Amino acid sequence: FRDEAKKRIMRVCKQAMTMLDDACDEMGKRHMSDRLPPALLGPERALTKDGIASGGGGAHFHEASKRMWPNTLCRLVRPGVARLVVEDDKAVLYHCLDNSRVYRGSPVSPMEFEVDDAPALEQLLTTVEPRWIMVRDLIHGDVEDKMGIAQALFDEGLLATVLAETPDRTVQTG
Repeated sequence: FRDEAKKRIMRVCKQAMTMLDDACDEMGKRHMSDRLPPALLGPERALTKDGIASGGGGAHFHEASKRMWPNTLCRLVRPGVARLVVEDDKAVLYHCLDNSRVYRGSPVSPMEFEVDDAPALEQLLTTVEPRWIMVRDLIHGDVEDKMGIAQALFDEGLLATVLAETPDRTVQTG
């Protein structure tokens, strides 16, 4: 009797955890769509694609700063601006940077990645100030994919980057 009861209780607990995980993901997505976009400070903006495009990147600015390299240091521009959810065998990233300043003024535009990109995405989303992570140190198979993931987040304005030395051009993409 105990073994059977234990099996049934474990099955109910697993089902409850799955439902709880799904509910948390839905709440997180709703929070990202309702949230105002962050007002980035000058030093924060200078390290993003907007700051680099305007030439405000300071000492680390040069043409190579617009691309991700294996030796590029990066981190999330501000904690809590993005959420990673696994849906239908895809890793979907929801963020609030493109949100309107008017409540529900623009729909959320999620970014879709392959499921095997999720560990690298999670690393980037959890690396916040004052820490940095080098693109080559992301958890993924090959360096081209690491660069592609970081480039996609950078192009969306989610990553702050610093290229402290000359680009590592041993890997060429695109």
